[in-house]
Amino acid sequence: MRILLDDSRVMLKVGSRNQTAELVEAYIIDHGLLPGDKLPSEREMCEMWGLNRMTLRNALKRLSNLGIVESRASLGMFVAPPKMVRNLQDTIGFSQAVREAGRVPGHRVIGCELIEANKFVVRHLRVILASPTFVIKRVNTIDGHPVAVETSWINAQHCKGIEAYDFSTASLYGVLEDRYGIIPTSGTEKISVTKVDEEEADLLGVRGGDSAFFQTGLILDQHERPVEYFKNVVLPSRISFSTELRRMTTSEA
Repeated sequence: MRILLDDSRVMLKVGSRNQTAELVEAYIIDHGLLPGDKLPSEREMCEMWGLNRMTLRNALKRLSNLGIVESRASLGMFVAPPKMVRNLQDTIGFSQAVREAGRVPGHRVIGCELIEANKFVVRHLRVILASPTFVIKRVNTIDGHPVAVETSWINAQHCKGIEAYDFSTASLYGVLEDRYGIIPTSGTEKISVTKVDEEEADLLGVRGGDSAFFQTGLILDQHERPVEYFKNVVLPSRISFSTELRRMTTSEA
């Protein structure tokens, strides 16, 4: 990468998408841009750095996938809101986690019903065949932006009437704890990478085939009873995950 300084303007010959992305990130930092601030137009950035438009667009797509910038139809590129970081070791619900991060949670219910457990539910939720199961599918939002498609299978044996609640406004874990005394306490979880299908893309406002995190897991309550089996499709541009690493001692191994 060659840099020439001329009257405080930087002209660059950039050889890769990654280098161009670094330029845009540096511009955001150097100009003190905040979430919601607008970036210069594509034409202005190409002229400013001597780029071709295809290279710039590829770099902006990369930054969008990383959650650094976002495109708004007919308006251009903007600095994206910061990602929310989820701790993989906690069992708090989505709403509580978002509020603790100082953000505003939201939900849009796609569908919900009370069913009898089939073989899929028996296998994953560890309940008896035909036992009552509450199934709910929602789009979760942060500050009004869709971030995940969440599907939950709830063991309804210990929370009769749960289907009557409006989970577009109520917290699922909040209702379980406050109304039924069921506290999600422990569980297992797996995370992989998937491609969003057309339905998920439409719900999340992305393109079909875009990459996303895929979470599955089983949550147990304070009595070690199965409470919830879940599947989540999560946008990596909106949410990241963290955990604490430590070396096991000889006695723990």
